[in-house]
Amino acid sequence: MAAARRMAANGVVGDPACSLAAVGRPDPGLVPHGGRIGIGDHGGYWCLIW
Repeated sequence: MAAARRMAANGVVGDPACSLAAVGRPDPGLVPHGGRIGIGDHGGYWCLIW
C-alpha cells in the first residue's frame, strides 16, 4: 500500500517496489495466475507485487 500512496501523492504510475502498477481499474488478465501476489491500492493507484 505504501507504493500506491507514493504514486498517488506524486501523480505518476510506477514504483520500484511494484511488479505491475496501474491507475484506475486494472485488467485482471494481466495478473499472473498462481503464486503469492501482494496488492496495494490508494486513490485509484494500484501496486501488485509477485
